[in-house]
Amino acid sequence: MKQIEFDQEILYVYKLYFFFLLCSLSFIIGAIIFWRFGFIASFIAFLSCSLLSYIAMIRKKNFLPPEKKLTIQRMVREITQDTSPLAISRFASQLYFYLHETKQAISLLEKYLPTQDPLLCATLADILLREGRTRQALFVLRENPYTISDPLLLATQGHVLQQTGKYQEAVKIYERSLRLSQKTGFPHNGAPWFTQILLSLSYKASLHHSLAECYFILEDYQQAKKHIRYGNMRLFDISLWKKSGQIPSDPARNYTKLH
Repeated sequence: MKQIEFDQEILYVYKLYFFFLLCSLSFIIGAIIFWRFGFIASFIAFLSCSLLSYIAMIRKKNFLPPEKKLTIQRMVREITQDTSPLAISRFASQLYFYLHETKQAISLLEKYLPTQDPLLCATLADILLREGRTRQALFVLRENPYTISDPLLLATQGHVLQQTGKYQEAVKIYERSLRLSQKTGFPHNGAPWFTQILLSLSYKASLHHSLAECYFILEDYQQAKKHIRYGNMRLFDISLWKKSGQIPSDPARNYTKLH
């Protein structure tokens, strides 16, 4: 199967787990060297291996998804056992990203949209936005009763507004999403608690970088630099750091969906 271009938030989590795996191997190598040659040699070996692990993480740009056959089998098994909004959102995401079944994914999410689940609503709006249906995406988001109280819905609204060139509105929405995320955390997608922490950091970094893009267009360069710095502080992988020169001159036309 061909590689999938993951969103930066998801890619960051994959890269971190890749780094943790390599660090585990570094620890094992260090323990063996400690047993044979003592503490100093072990410590040097562990530091060297950890540095190489970090470099490998930085250079790692993508990950192969599971084979399509295995993905379909897992999807069928999960959806027959669980039809909660969370499960439907995952199923639709796999339909869209792995199997490239856009119509089926949208149709499935629209069928369960009356549940008013924030994650399901955000997933649908995200897919619509990727397909260039910005008005429909914004309508779906604003019809949800949690539209001004859920950080994920607010972040997705911000992306829609940013893409349509409404930067002032996008800034207000992004700022509100950040404030609420400090209290509730996000996204709540059923992931294990540690993955949830990593995702939360990654999404907040993405929000700061999106704010930086908006402020740059609005010519508030001080705020833009501040949010670039805040976003970078939440990313352990320096290859994902954003610099002032990397901000597009017109995000509405050079927009890559971050959510």
